[in-house]
Amino acid sequence: MNRIEYALENVHEEGERALITARENIYYLSGFMPTATAFLILQDEPALLVSEMDRESALAKSSVDVRTFRRLSDVGESLDLKGVLVEPATPVGILERLGIGGDFRVMDPVSDLRMVKDREELKKMEEALRIAEDSFRSLELVGSEIEIAARLDYSMRVAGSEEVSFDTIVASSVRSSIPHAVPAAETTGSPVLIDWGAVREGYHSDTTRTIVEGEREHEVLEMVLEAKRAGVRALKPGARACDVDSAVRGVIEEYGYGENFIHSTGHGVGLDVHEKPSLAAGDETILRRGMVLTVEPGIYIPGEFGVRVEDMVMVGGGVMNRLPDVLD
Repeated sequence: MNRIEYALENVHEEGERALITARENIYYLSGFMPTATAFLILQDEPALLVSEMDRESALAKSSVDVRTFRRLSDVGESLDLKGVLVEPATPVGILERLGIGGDFRVMDPVSDLRMVKDREELKKMEEALRIAEDSFRSLELVGSEIEIAARLDYSMRVAGSEEVSFDTIVASSVRSSIPHAVPAAETTGSPVLIDWGAVREGYHSDTTRTIVEGEREHEVLEMVLEAKRAGVRALKPGARACDVDSAVRGVIEEYGYGENFIHSTGHGVGLDVHEKPSLAAGDETILRRGMVLTVEPGIYIPGEFGVRVEDMVMVGGGVMNRLPDVLD
């Protein structure tokens, strides 16, 4: 079966049709990535509704029948959307403008399908990762955090990245203890933590490296790397997502830094940089061959420094990164 058929199986467990509004899900099911508001009516005879601005591209790329609309009210008037299933992230304002009001049920028929990647998806993710890593290898770590982040972003775009996966993180010295620090206009000190990613044909990469100098920084880096290796070993078909988190967290706790590991061990990557499943205590998802997740342990010591190392790992296929863990 194709993706539409699998998604329809999920829909039919709850109703007759679903309204797909997330652009990544529309792309996953139809092959067309909208640039403006669009709707995929997931039913026995699916239809893709796009604005006039997207019409030409949609007709060329979509595997689903394409229709156009000028106003959102036109969509509501032309379709009977009573009792339709809607995705959890669909904006309430959109539902109101479509005239659906409160007559809908929430369902997510696509995100579980997206967890396992096929060969073409993996190829695109490999391309994104190669762009990101090659750009990093040529990066000069001089100047301010903002300058370093800007050079890395520019290099990835020139190399073929459609956009950056997320706002690039460059955090140095004491600021490296902030996991999602925003680059500052300050000259970098040690350590330097960099979290970055590229995008290729809609698919993301996500990598973190920390460049350390001092003896204590090196010691903490070795702890983090030991934890990462434990996570990679645990990330295998049939394991639970939460068990991978436990394996990683256990190493850091043994070293006495359990309270300094303040986020989950990792997450799925694909059309979104954060997808299901989550390598966290509450996620009992059974891992399957072809899933791609990050393993990203970190130790953050407030007022001193932080260290994080992150790789992308394919379940059943191992680490996808080629960049060394330890960088000079």
